[in-house]
Amino acid sequence: MGSSIPPVVSTLQELDELIEVVRGVGAFAFDVESQATLEHHPDLMEHLEKDFQEHVKGLKNKSPDILQRAHDNITNQYLKDIAVNPLRNEVFWIGIATSGRSWAIPMGHRLGTVLEKEEIGDGSTVPPPGFRKLLKNGQESMAKARYIKPAVYGEPPKQLSRSDVFERLRPLFFSDLIKVGHNVKFDARSISKYYGEIPPGPYVDTMITQHIVNENLLNYALETLIETNYGGHKAYENGGKLGKTVSNTAFDSTALYVHRDARWTWLLYKKLIQKVRAHSDLTKALELDSRVLEVLMHIENEGIPVDANNLSALGNELDKEMQDILNSILSYAPVGFNPDSNKHKQTFLFSKKSEGGLGLKPYKMTGKGAPSVDEESLKSLQNKHPVIPMLLTWAELQKLKSTYVDGLLPKLHKSRLHPSFHLHRTATGRLSSSDPNLQNIPRTSNIRKLFVATGDNTLLVADYDQIELRIMAMFSQDSRLLHTFANEEDIHTATASAVFKKKPEEVTSEERQIGKGVNFLTAYGGGSVKLARVTGISEKDAQEILSSYYKTFSELTDWKRHLVEKARKDGYVSTLNGRRRRLPDLRSTDKELRARAERQAVNAIVQGTAADLCKQAMIDVYYAMKNTSVKLLVQVHDELVATVKQNEAPSIITPFLEAMGDGKVLDKVPIKVSYQFAKSWAEAKE
Repeated sequence: MGSSIPPVVSTLQELDELIEVVRGVGAFAFDVESQATLEHHPDLMEHLEKDFQEHVKGLKNKSPDILQRAHDNITNQYLKDIAVNPLRNEVFWIGIATSGRSWAIPMGHRLGTVLEKEEIGDGSTVPPPGFRKLLKNGQESMAKARYIKPAVYGEPPKQLSRSDVFERLRPLFFSDLIKVGHNVKFDARSISKYYGEIPPGPYVDTMITQHIVNENLLNYALETLIETNYGGHKAYENGGKLGKTVSNTAFDSTALYVHRDARWTWLLYKKLIQKVRAHSDLTKALELDSRVLEVLMHIENEGIPVDANNLSALGNELDKEMQDILNSILSYAPVGFNPDSNKHKQTFLFSKKSEGGLGLKPYKMTGKGAPSVDEESLKSLQNKHPVIPMLLTWAELQKLKSTYVDGLLPKLHKSRLHPSFHLHRTATGRLSSSDPNLQNIPRTSNIRKLFVATGDNTLLVADYDQIELRIMAMFSQDSRLLHTFANEEDIHTATASAVFKKKPEEVTSEERQIGKGVNFLTAYGGGSVKLARVTGISEKDAQEILSSYYKTFSELTDWKRHLVEKARKDGYVSTLNGRRRRLPDLRSTDKELRARAERQAVNAIVQGTAADLCKQAMIDVYYAMKNTSVKLLVQVHDELVATVKQNEAPSIITPFLEAMGDGKVLDKVPIKVSYQFAKSWAEAKE
């Protein structure tokens, strides 16, 4: 991996030669570089101007220089967002690598080689002509000042067009060759614009492969994984990791960077795939994730329809609620109090009453020794003064407004939202999502009503019934749990019945709630303190209930004990599909760390196996529904959201549920899926 500039593909003949080499290997890595042209997106230009006008309202100094700088900063942020949006960005480089070879293919890089380097003045010198401030008389000031004199570039070399490149590369992408990428979902979706469809798999993602090998890493960036797998080697030390500045970098530097990204992705793939293939269980886990990855590409490109008018209306509604709650807060707080300022809250809540504060005792301290005002701290103090619930409400409304209204409007594309789903961000293998985080939408909010079916479509929301409790029954083969599920009894009532030694019909709603708390506590870990907090009973009663539960469901208790013992010996637990959760703290001498790892061991098998089943369901549903109007839109834990033509709904529901596994029996445990047709996501959850 020397520092010389790699070959740049600039003719169709060179492209054809590339294709022949790759075909001979049977697999290749690819990586795209993308840029943005704001003028191509008038809807975003409108949002940009609104953001700018809103920003201007808060400026004290509105001089032309300040206004221009503010506008430039907002514009640059929009450009960065567009460049990483696969539906809006423009691919202008593609790197391809395979065994022993790599290529960089430019398609519209605007800068040539550097003729004059960028010059930055730190304020100790007089700026060069043309970069000095103008005096009132029109002459340039000779005062010392900070300045930036941009680099001067030559003309870029002749390059192939996107249409020619992607048409020529069609035999590679639309083949059964293995397509490798680092965050390959982004790259595949970015090039899908030029084909009108997502190229078919098989795909392998080096981030996901690394996660299969070690799910405990904190960072899965390409340069980090190279260091991790290649003895600390810093692949980008010379030339740097260009990232989002790639469109403003000289042609030769960009060519080297594109070459490195593709080449290192290939090398990383070759090293990681060997580690995976050394273990049949890991191979199985990677195959599942790689198959569901392709389904996720289609889900993300499809997007979920959003009622944009009601989204704006909700913003106005939240603004009014926030103003009302702010007025209530200010009736207690001092003049000038800002509920978003931690310092203001600390001073107001914890200063002595003689100093104008409330004189409350902090629940905990921050790492820097200041009284904490995070959500947990405020909740622990909410009965101490009426203003504290108001501060909690303010924070919730503020988050809803910034995340799900202000944050979503610029992300809409043709009235659809295209969230990103991730396979490498949770230790248990569960999917997570961002832009927005659909797993974290408050159930009490009006956000879900914004996700709708359009025209003659209806939403289909299907979710597994108590899937994690059924998985515990499957693994433990506990006779009571097996009997409960086989006879379609209510699991929470059955648990309460067993714990309180009552007939099911005698169980009260309060006792069922306690039974529910115990069931989920068993799956997710926790003791009597947590059960007491969740259910509102005393800690002593919670301890007695847990003791009764463990005796009653003795086979489940034995399974958990044996699971932990085996995990301590092996150093990991495995899900039904072979995903490992490595827990080194199982051997820790620290009692608290060891106890937490034991809870994580149980949770990892239960939650991880549920994730395996849901991923398989996404794959099976996608292919079962391929010749229908059904489109998968969202996956949240054990729930799938799809859209379907209303007149087709009756005919697809049975095969849809069967594809999810409804009615199947896994080790004596029947799988059950509930569903609802509705016009909005909120309506389906009522």
